[in-house]
Amino acid sequence: MHFNQYFSLMRLHSLTGLWLVLFPSLSGIILASTSLSWQTFFFLILFTIGAFLMRPAGCIINDIFDREIDAYVERTKYRPLASGVLNVKQALILLSLLLSIALVILLLINKTTLILGIITMCMITIYPLSKRYVWWPQLFLGFTFNMGSLMGWAAVKNQISIEPMLFYAGCVFWTLSYDTIYAHQDKKDDKKLGMKSTALYFGDTTKCWLKRFDLISLMMWLYAGILSSLSNIFYIALLAVGLIFRHQYKNFNPDDPGQCMFIFKNNAYVGLLLFFGILLDRIIN
Repeated sequence: MHFNQYFSLMRLHSLTGLWLVLFPSLSGIILASTSLSWQTFFFLILFTIGAFLMRPAGCIINDIFDREIDAYVERTKYRPLASGVLNVKQALILLSLLLSIALVILLLINKTTLILGIITMCMITIYPLSKRYVWWPQLFLGFTFNMGSLMGWAAVKNQISIEPMLFYAGCVFWTLSYDTIYAHQDKKDDKKLGMKSTALYFGDTTKCWLKRFDLISLMMWLYAGILSSLSNIFYIALLAVGLIFRHQYKNFNPDDPGQCMFIFKNNAYVGLLLFFGILLDRIIN
């Protein structure tokens, strides 16, 4: 019984969020690696483990802060903390375990990555509070969710330069787009509870904003690819990403929660294409 609830608390029953954290991180590693070595594969393994730790950790922190709010939202009222099946003490014990293992992994890399990891942890803690005070919590999530791309680059290079910053910026606007779509599922409950989101802020103009965000993402990724000396394989992958964005834009219905969730989950393929586009480019060239 409790095992299933802990599983649910960590959102391991739905892996979309995990992929959306993981693929930018792995892409950052490959982007920094002009040639693939055993060290590259070591970092890929470490960051994969790290994603399986930090994504659940972020969910636990979010649910601790939002447990009273979640109880009044149709989509979240059965979450373990919101429903009372698990208590805060149990959640904190699990959180401490996850963060301890994540810290050990960070200590295996370098100082730059460790500093970025600590900053990321602070951002993860602040994020759940953002929707109480600002209309753009999805933007803050974008900054938080994609720190792994900077950390992946830093693990290889032990510094940050323009290439990962451009790639990171593209990922931030990508997250802003898909999480705005995700937020449309809860807009009625959020409005009743006084919560803020880009879904409520944009309202009927959401489609126009999504188009802008997706175009900015593609431009940032294109510039990052050019500066990183990537070739045709990556740009073909980027074209495929653009087609996915176009399909999402055409089919987006802000008043259909099921369709919003489907489009949100579809973004895992965007991350997959970015990662394999860079990886195949590095292998062949």
